[in-house]
Amino acid sequence: MKEPYYAVIFTSKQTSQTRGYKQAAALMEELAQQMQGYLGIESARNESDKEGVTVSYWRSLEDIARWKEQAEHQGAQRMGKSDWYENYTVRICKVEREYHFEAATNGKTKDVS
Repeated sequence: MKEPYYAVIFTSKQTSQTRGYKQAAALMEELAQQMQGYLGIESARNESDKEGVTVSYWRSLEDIARWKEQAEHQGAQRMGKSDWYENYTVRICKVEREYHFEAATNGKTKDVS
């Protein structure tokens, strides 16, 4: 991704009532991919304690605002508050630099900037 861009970090703790959650999450990812400015998503959940984190990446704050107002996404937000989550936190961050590490198959490693 070309810097700068924005990350929306969604951390949550699920309730025991998760009927429909996985289907809704898959639909939200599909819909987000169709939105202007969408760059990608990463997600992880610890099933034993029901805590999770999803990070979506966006080109601008305006793109994030449009996603927040998207109709099906608003429906999922309502379900999250009424059924799926004990709590959640949303953080919006500007990414000014990124780098990563990649293990090579030849046994040598490399840093990629």
